[in-house]
Amino acid sequence: MISSALRFARDELVEGTNVRVDLGSLLESLAEDMRDGGSDVSVVSGARAVVRGDPAALRRLFANLLENAVRYGERARVGWALDAGEVEVTVEDDGLGFNLARVEALFEPFVRGEASRNRATGGTGLGLAIVRSIVERHDGTVTLENGAIGAVVRLRLPLSG
Repeated sequence: MISSALRFARDELVEGTNVRVDLGSLLESLAEDMRDGGSDVSVVSGARAVVRGDPAALRRLFANLLENAVRYGERARVGWALDAGEVEVTVEDDGLGFNLARVEALFEPFVRGEASRNRATGGTGLGLAIVRSIVERHDGTVTLENGAIGAVVRLRLPLSG
């Protein structure tokens, strides 16, 4: 847990590179890697979406979201669409969804959505804090909601001009 906290603090302080990133390629590559590892991850491809940012940080952001979706909802579906100069990415699962009364708290460091202290059923509570930090460093927004089945994480990032 201490190494996670130190990594979180380091990531908060370090500014990453600012290059053009083909978001679709990044998401498809990450999903393929996770499928190769035995996770049930599917991609619904959208139009080509290029953003500016740190490719390693963006990969970490989406890895956190997809790993959470698989851990808590058995499978992950990721897709994206372009909208008014932004790309909206959604990550959905088939789990129990979010306690909407605690949504804002879930973005705080060390707050876990799963109440047990068992590391096998939950992490350190840094995943969504890291997600929000990376999204905000990329001038984006992230929200949590419940879908028809399971949880939905929706994030928006500005497209690169």
